[in-house]
Amino acid sequence: MLSMKTKKPSKQFYKHKISNFLNVQKIVTVHYQEPEKNYVSEEETHDFWEINYADKKDVYVYLGEEKHHLKQGEMLFIKPNQPHHVECLGEEVNLFILSFDCRSEGMNFFADKKYVVPEEYRYLLQNIMSEATETFVIPDFDPNLTKLELKENPNLGGEQVLKNSLELLLIYLLRGEYHQSAQPEFFISKISSSTALQDEIVYFLSSKLYDKLSLDEICAQLHYGKTYLCSFFKAKTGKSIYQTYLKLKVDEAKKLIRRKYSFAAIAGKLYFDSVSHFNYVFKKLTGMTPGEYKESITTK
Repeated sequence: MLSMKTKKPSKQFYKHKISNFLNVQKIVTVHYQEPEKNYVSEEETHDFWEINYADKKDVYVYLGEEKHHLKQGEMLFIKPNQPHHVECLGEEVNLFILSFDCRSEGMNFFADKKYVVPEEYRYLLQNIMSEATETFVIPDFDPNLTKLELKENPNLGGEQVLKNSLELLLIYLLRGEYHQSAQPEFFISKISSSTALQDEIVYFLSSKLYDKLSLDEICAQLHYGKTYLCSFFKAKTGKSIYQTYLKLKVDEAKKLIRRKYSFAAIAGKLYFDSVSHFNYVFKKLTGMTPGEYKESITTK
């Protein structure tokens, strides 16, 4: 007779429910502002969190009557319903402002706190900035921005990447306060090895805005071959080195326009081949001519 095999009972699996320590429910606004010298914003109050990050030069942030000197590389948290405004005294600053809704109790720790953002976490700020730029329509300078609008073809999953990057940054800052490790070995090692070179490239490009620059010069400076350097940068940013260089020049041109330089002078200072070449590149990257841009900032 055939013997019947006894059927073993199936394994019992238990699904662990993920606990969200910090949950960012909504992104309200994202700004990357380059205000004029001596710019003073109007005081405002709102029922959500705001982060001010000094990306270039120093800025002063007032929380009510309390003055905070925010140095380059520092971040200040502004709690909900806290009156605040910004002053840029004698400096042309780059100020990154992010406002968001988070009702998690852990956020209370950040109220009115100022941090020097650790070098190993700055890639998260870069993620937030780049994802916001590729996902939403971000005005060049609009202190009255109250609503984000999605681009026609936003980054796939851009909103989620932005949210996740912000939550990671907040958690890592909290871990730092409690002396807990926030650096999964394989993840951070990949980040530090890649973004360091990426940052070096952008830094070198930024140092050559008032000059001409060749790919050979970049390779000689950074000691990498052309093929590797171009492929690496394209993979990390989605843009070529030359496209990024032109974008940096156009950003610098905007500052010069606000400082009342003529278009011919700007084209000469930034080493465009001609005024017409400057006009062409400016319109291609911004969607408007230098004249239209000038008119847009003088009518505000």
